[in-house]
Amino acid sequence: MNMSEMGEVVAYLLRYRSAERAPGSGRKRRAAREGQLSERDVCALIDDASDLEREALRDFLAGQGLRLKAFESGDYPGIAPGSRYYALLPDPDLEQPPLYTREPVFEALKLRQESRAELAQWYLQLWLLMHTLLYTRYNRALSDVSRYQEATFATSELLDLLREQLEALRSLGDAAPEASRALLDERGEDLNRRVRAFIELQARAGLLEAPRETPSDEEGEAGGDIWQQTLLGALESEQVGVHQLGHLQSLAEGRIAESPLPEPEQAAGMEADT
Repeated sequence: MNMSEMGEVVAYLLRYRSAERAPGSGRKRRAAREGQLSERDVCALIDDASDLEREALRDFLAGQGLRLKAFESGDYPGIAPGSRYYALLPDPDLEQPPLYTREPVFEALKLRQESRAELAQWYLQLWLLMHTLLYTRYNRALSDVSRYQEATFATSELLDLLREQLEALRSLGDAAPEASRALLDERGEDLNRRVRAFIELQARAGLLEAPRETPSDEEGEAGGDIWQQTLLGALESEQVGVHQLGHLQSLAEGRIAESPLPEPEQAAGMEADT
């Protein structure tokens, strides 16, 4: 793998966040596009790289606060026998450079002239509610990565859960947190638009996809109103739980007397930075 090929591999991984040597569950490999390698070629280049080339690739990604992890068929369900699954993940031990921005989050959720803080509140609420559907109702911990194929939900379920959350917030009246009151100003189809924009954002990031039996395009961005967590999404949620939300467990166990919660904008960047 020469420097030019390495650049093409990195460009592919930055776009799709994952690559499989032999995709399972009937997914077709992503074909080559203009200026971009095919999924088959990306996997072949990584598989055939020498130790020095792999080290150079690791160093290149580390400079961007990222690391490439490889998983075999026995590591998680859904990886076909003889296949290998590559996932590009933020490295919690490294700082990510400014080029990974939260702008896609803000642009996706913006309906009018909301402030960045308000849009970050929307992302945080929807992210937490999505994880309620993917984890809490399955009695599943963030560390239960191998159960990612069980984790599905309907768009309508997330919408209903959001409505219930806002009604609960509205019932608090003046006792509602000031930062959250902007969420109560929605009208008409705003909630439906927010939810669909959020789901589309997660699908574009490779964290959700349509179940395999549902017709979808090669990027998993279409396919109806049922959504399934991807292996990449489960791996990233585990990482967020360990490295970004770990202080909440300490707080619940009384080990921290006073611990500030993450700012909403930080929460909005937890999964969208790449």
